[in-house]
Amino acid sequence: MDTEEIILPFEGKRFFQDRRSMAVSGISQLLYEASIKDERENITLLEAGCGAGIVSVMTALSRPDWRITGIDIQPELIDLACKNAALSEVEIDFLVSDIITHQGKYDLIISNPPWRKQDSGRKSPHHSRNISRFEILCGMDDILSLISRCLKDSGKAILIYPIERLDELLEKAKNSGLDIITNVVRTGTKAFFIATLSMENQYE
Repeated sequence: MDTEEIILPFEGKRFFQDRRSMAVSGISQLLYEASIKDERENITLLEAGCGAGIVSVMTALSRPDWRITGIDIQPELIDLACKNAALSEVEIDFLVSDIITHQGKYDLIISNPPWRKQDSGRKSPHHSRNISRFEILCGMDDILSLISRCLKDSGKAILIYPIERLDELLEKAKNSGLDIITNVVRTGTKAFFIATLSMENQYE
């Protein structure tokens, strides 16, 4: 593992990422900001595909009463996430777990999932980065299945995707029985959307 130190926007807090995996970016900040808009207290949160844990760690620092779980299929990233949580002195359950089979019930599920189809685009020489970028081990259907399976009836989920996958997610969410609200955002020259999903008709 080739680690690089990052200074978190919290006094005295540090974080380490693996250079060979997906780098921390403005998308991590967007997901974090969307998550902490939730003002509920003492809720359970699942970050699916947490990597080295930066979103979970920052969320735990901002919402110390939340019970946070982060899962990733890559053991070396979970090991690093555990170290990052210890560095920031927050309690997070980081687990090696597969999005396709993970079980549990959560008030809030968040994810910055793989964006690219498996056979699209140029692959990195680093397998870890490819797992994070391409739908090699899980795709959009798997993410929606996780939400349907693990979201509490009164809960919500937050996903971030590039704008070109908006129509696909809208169609798949409709077919899975999930309500969806989307908000387009920009970072640099690229457009993304933040999707908030909930169980259909939960408020009726």
